[in-house]
Amino acid sequence: MGIQTLQVAALALGPGAMLGLLALGIVLIYRGTGTLNLAHGSQAALGGFVYWDATVGLGLSPALALVVAIVVSGLCGVLIQVLVMRRLAGASPLTHLIASAGVLIVIQSLLLLRYGSNGRNVPSLLPTGPVPLGGEVTIGLDRLLLIVVALVVMLALWLLYRFTTFGIATAASAENAMAGAALGHDPNRLAMGNWFLGGALAGLAGALLAPISGLDLTTMLNLIVPALGAALFGGLVSFPLTVLGGIVIVLAQSQASLHIPLRGASTIATFVIIVGLMVLRGRSIPLRGFLGARLPALGSGRIRWPIVGGVLVVGLVLIWLVLPDVWNDALLTSMLVAVVMLSIVVVTGFAGQLSLAQFALAGVGAVIASLLGTYVGLPFPLLLLAAAVGAVPVGILLALPATRMRGASLAVVTLAFNVLLAATVFSRAQVITVPRPSLFGLDLSPILHPERYLTLVVVVFAVLALAVANLRRSRTGRRFVAVRGNERAAAAVGIDVARVKISAFAISAVIAAIGGVLLAFRTTSVVWTDFDVLGSVDQLAWTVIGGVGFVAGPLLGMGFVPGGLGTQVIDTVYTDDFALLPLIGGLLVLLTLIMNPDGVAAVAKHSLRRFFPPEPPPTPPAPSKPAETAHARPRGALAVEDLHVSFGAVHVLDGVSLTVEPGRVHGLIGPNGAGKTTLLDAVSGFAAPAAGRISLGGHSFDGVPTWQRSLLGLGRSFQSLELFDDLTVLDNIRVATRARSRFGLAGDLVRPQSDDLGPAAWQAIELLELTDQLTKKIDEVPHGVRQLVGIARALAADSDVVLLDEPAAGLDDRETAELARLVRRTVDVRGIGVLLIEHDVEFVMSVSDSVTALNFGRIVAAGPPDEVRRNPIVVDAYLGRDDSEPVVEEQV
Repeated sequence: MGIQTLQVAALALGPGAMLGLLALGIVLIYRGTGTLNLAHGSQAALGGFVYWDATVGLGLSPALALVVAIVVSGLCGVLIQVLVMRRLAGASPLTHLIASAGVLIVIQSLLLLRYGSNGRNVPSLLPTGPVPLGGEVTIGLDRLLLIVVALVVMLALWLLYRFTTFGIATAASAENAMAGAALGHDPNRLAMGNWFLGGALAGLAGALLAPISGLDLTTMLNLIVPALGAALFGGLVSFPLTVLGGIVIVLAQSQASLHIPLRGASTIATFVIIVGLMVLRGRSIPLRGFLGARLPALGSGRIRWPIVGGVLVVGLVLIWLVLPDVWNDALLTSMLVAVVMLSIVVVTGFAGQLSLAQFALAGVGAVIASLLGTYVGLPFPLLLLAAAVGAVPVGILLALPATRMRGASLAVVTLAFNVLLAATVFSRAQVITVPRPSLFGLDLSPILHPERYLTLVVVVFAVLALAVANLRRSRTGRRFVAVRGNERAAAAVGIDVARVKISAFAISAVIAAIGGVLLAFRTTSVVWTDFDVLGSVDQLAWTVIGGVGFVAGPLLGMGFVPGGLGTQVIDTVYTDDFALLPLIGGLLVLLTLIMNPDGVAAVAKHSLRRFFPPEPPPTPPAPSKPAETAHARPRGALAVEDLHVSFGAVHVLDGVSLTVEPGRVHGLIGPNGAGKTTLLDAVSGFAAPAAGRISLGGHSFDGVPTWQRSLLGLGRSFQSLELFDDLTVLDNIRVATRARSRFGLAGDLVRPQSDDLGPAAWQAIELLELTDQLTKKIDEVPHGVRQLVGIARALAADSDVVLLDEPAAGLDDRETAELARLVRRTVDVRGIGVLLIEHDVEFVMSVSDSVTALNFGRIVAAGPPDEVRRNPIVVDAYLGRDDSEPVVEEQV
């Protein structure tokens, strides 16, 4: 290893430790509140600038200035919690993420107003003399001391969160906020404490890094991606691994820059580390369950043709006859970004995949079109097509991490992908001159004929918006929403979750690329650096404000685009140079989120509901015979043979065998922890057996994923219901049917087919008496009806065997008796087999043809219900013995 390599590595240790220190703040806030704080880099910049101001401006000693920087940044964190995050309690994780992006905009704007964009030299608090490490390798004393500071802080945090009441309470509330509150822990005070500590760590890292890297706002903000990478290195949990992650990332960056002759080599190294972590772990970093349960509101995709036609006609009249050029220019700026924002509606709004790279996908389209237009000379329509097609592989590449992760981890990876493209592709400084766009010989030059180009953009947006609305109402769209709501349940009804995610990213890439081409050809000179990293964050924020689940969301959120309609309105009122505009924009983002976390479109939909009657429910086909006598096709039996399931050293199932015959109910009982639900998970593919065999109708399930098991005839309900809350009762059942779209995805975008539920689904609806509930949302029906919806969804695919996991949970005696009647009636009519788990013993015994009892993962009894009920082992382990009964001792 060369001297230069060792020297560069030595110099990277101190900054790496500070990056780890910065990442510790991200970990603290995520552990304590569940928020992935995108504003953390701006808080570090705040600490750096306060330190510089205190030393250079106020003349304070470096030590005292450091304390001031730490306190100010910590108080900034408290203000974020009190003024923003506390008011978003119960909102979706996506809304919290966007709120942190709004905070980023506000802090960035304030720092620009106060300090400008010029860099500054900052005096060091630490001594900077050289320290020899052997040979010709030396390191500055300040960098060694930075490592010591990081290690001391790491140890202090470990002690704080391991042994103090605050740390223990934070861990308890992170697991379950309601349980923590019941134990007397105020979640707001805990959140304030964690936000203060996280902000203080950001200020400390920013103040200590500034003398080494120089104090520059852009540099500080760009620290967020490697800091997030270090936090992921620690799993967003471990303090030592987070600090180690910071050192590893900076070492990798320094060595890549030294040895790899590629543009953006250090960024490539960061991206490889982040993606590598996800692949090695093979799972996503879980979101906090109580926050992840709710997603932003979702529109129906129903097209109101009078409104669509009216808005389009009025818009064109305004463009051509009313608006002056300056207003048309502002409208064009907003509409161009609105096209890209439509891609966010598809991938995040409908499919629930949190992407922070949509503007980068737009940049991919711009690069493809500008190169082909300049060097090949393709006509403008073909450039749009080429960019759309060329962006699909990039979208699929971006989707691959989404197949193994979601939520916070996916947001980090997509943001890193954005930074990667910005450093390697969009960083080229040269300007590319492109030909003026034209269509069928008609010049569409935005400079010479701005009305024509604006009309083109409006028409393209309208066409894409109609396609997105069609997608929402289609079979593909329902599958998107199902995956967004619950991936486990989606897989259980036969949806290939990975394929759905890839489709969502591919469609969004097409839309974003088209928007990128329109953005690039607004002028004859294309500048790739315009597709910056924060553009994706800003556009996601604006879409969430407008309504990320609504096709109209981009139109309602595009007013925040700089230079767009919102800017023009302010410029009209305030004619001088208005330096406060970015700050006002950030504050409006936060205010809108606090007042309407589901977006403006959700409020508009609620207000207009009185003017538009709901769609009537579908009319079931007239059956040729009553449901009770409908023909049941031959069914296959479920066979479980010598099944073993272990989690680490814990053996949950130990040699379990049973058979579920067609037309029979097989009950499964046992105390908590007996392995009942694990058995269902193993049968349905959610748990991998260590040994044993599972088959249905003679088809082995070895290596068969969950969604394919559903296609082979296995249905399932869940103990916690796991319904698709964003869909109606009808669509919850419809999403499980096996109907095929004639033209596939392309047909769904153009003209969504009206899926026929099929006789199995209609029969399930009739048998379970759900006809009057079809148009209602899941949260509009009582718990007992939800249980029936879960069963109907499992029956809709005409499954041979259905697994029912505690279907009577939460029901009263009357509802339980009614459920027993409906289950028995369904089995008798459909001829299906049912494997039933239920703690209500009377319910199981009354409805089952045979019963198996488990205890500690082993079968302790099996046979007819009455025989199992009398089994002494079952009585002792599960049913309990009536003390009033005499105990007869055997004579020896």
